[in-house]
Amino acid sequence: MCNEITWDELLEEYFLARRLKAISEQSYRKVVKGFVDYLDEGVPPARISHQQVLRWRRHLLNDKKRSSQTWNNKMAHLRALYNHALEHELLPAGKNPFNQCNVPRDKKKKKTLTRTQMLKIYLLMEQCEEAEGKGQGQRGGRNALYPAWYWLTVLDMLRYTGIRFNQLLHIRLRDVNLLEGYLDLCLEGSKTRREWRVPIVTVLKSRLQRLMAQAESVGATANDFLFDVDRVVLNQQVEWDVEHARQKVRSFFNRLSKMCGFEVSPHRFRHTLATDLMKSPDRNLQLVKNLLGHCCVSTTMEYVELDMKIVGKTLESELAIYTDKKR
Repeated sequence: MCNEITWDELLEEYFLARRLKAISEQSYRKVVKGFVDYLDEGVPPARISHQQVLRWRRHLLNDKKRSSQTWNNKMAHLRALYNHALEHELLPAGKNPFNQCNVPRDKKKKKTLTRTQMLKIYLLMEQCEEAEGKGQGQRGGRNALYPAWYWLTVLDMLRYTGIRFNQLLHIRLRDVNLLEGYLDLCLEGSKTRREWRVPIVTVLKSRLQRLMAQAESVGATANDFLFDVDRVVLNQQVEWDVEHARQKVRSFFNRLSKMCGFEVSPHRFRHTLATDLMKSPDRNLQLVKNLLGHCCVSTTMEYVELDMKIVGKTLESELAIYTDKKR
């Protein structure tokens, strides 16, 4: 029987045994589909060989130019899936074909937004907000940047809290405490299955007050999700659809990126905040770790960057002994 199990059946058995979020299940399905599409032979799980996996690796890394991190993430998914199947005899006994397939991780610089880019983003959005105030802005589905005040609230949330895209979508009205100035991040939207609290800085508070007031004015309750652009546009309570909400945010950032002339994404705000704070790692290491919800300090330390001016002056000072230049 185990020789006959299909990919879909294998996935369902795995999901049944694990407590995964919907987005995690979707991720597993996507990885499996990519592998099956590459094989293009209808090969069942029981007949996968280590060589096939290595050929897929060469295809993705060399031909498709995927990053090592992307590849290793795929391997983590498939290796876990097969380990479960082997342990519960859903597949014939043998070695996991996805073992020993990882590659060294690329050490790439975090993608951040420069001060000039940040200014351009906010100038553009504030111009849109001003035009809408004068009745000159395009409305509804014709403009992914509408309404500008709502999207400026989204940008401020990302900029001043460093939360992830998925966490933003899972914030409910009850999670925002404007009186005491903090925001509770729930398990539902957490990548690391942890709850923690982040402060609401003064510049963010006024925008959140407006969004909360608008939501409550159309009947939103404490259990409703806060960041629902359809409710803002239609000015009425609507049925929540998280996938639809994700697409709205993606459309906004795609349109914003095109208009700015550089890539703007939710995660770049997270990287930018962490990188700026980690310019003084001796003072801010624990702060950034707790703010971003990292499980280990090593992850936080990835945001440490060398200040070229300081490094340059240090080198000149230390090497002056070997040169004719005066200190």
